[in-house]
Amino acid sequence: MDPFKILEFVGVAFWVTYLLLLIRENIWCWIFGIMASIITIIMFYHSKIYMEAALNVYYVAAGCYGWYYWAKARRNQAGMVKQKAPVVLWSWKMHLLTFVAAVVVSQLLARMMQQHTDSPRPYVDATLATFSFLATLMETRKVLTCWIYWIVVNVCLVGLQIDREIYLYAGLSAFYAIMSVPGFLRWRKSFLKTKA
Repeated sequence: MDPFKILEFVGVAFWVTYLLLLIRENIWCWIFGIMASIITIIMFYHSKIYMEAALNVYYVAAGCYGWYYWAKARRNQAGMVKQKAPVVLWSWKMHLLTFVAAVVVSQLLARMMQQHTDSPRPYVDATLATFSFLATLMETRKVLTCWIYWIVVNVCLVGLQIDREIYLYAGLSAFYAIMSVPGFLRWRKSFLKTKA
C-alpha cells in the first residue's frame, strides 16, 4: 500500500479526534492537533499545496500555544483550579481589521507563490491558508466566531483537496464544515453561561 495513503488515513484520524475534543473544550485537543499537523505538512507538501503545508507548521506552534493558554486559564494566581478559558467575542472593528489584513496578505502570498513555486492553484491555496491562520488564532483565544470562518474555509478546502486528489482530506474538510455548526452552538452556550 502507498505510504502516503496510510499517512493520510492516520492524519485524518488525528484531525477528527482533535475536532471532537476541541468542540468539547477539552485541552487534549491540542496534542492531537499537533500530531495531525506534522502528518499534514508531509501530505500537503507532497501534493504541492505549499501554503497549506506551511500553515501546518504554524498549526504545530498554535497547538503549543493553545495548550499553554488553555492550561494557564485553568489556574488562578494561587494555583487553584478554576474554570476553562472563557469563550469571548471580538468587536466588529476587530473582525473588519483582521479580515482586510487577511485579504491583503493572501494576495501578496499568492503572487509570490505564482512566481516562485509550481503550485497549480496559488490564489486559492494562499487565501485559504491565510484565513485558516486567522481562524486558528481566534480558536486558540476561544473567539466564538472562529467557527464561522471554519465553515467557509473548510467548504472551500473540499474543492482544492479534490483537485489535488487527496480525497480523505477532502472528506475531512467536509466533516469539519459540518461539525463547525455544533462547535459554534456549544461554544455559544458556554459563552452565554459566562454572561448569565
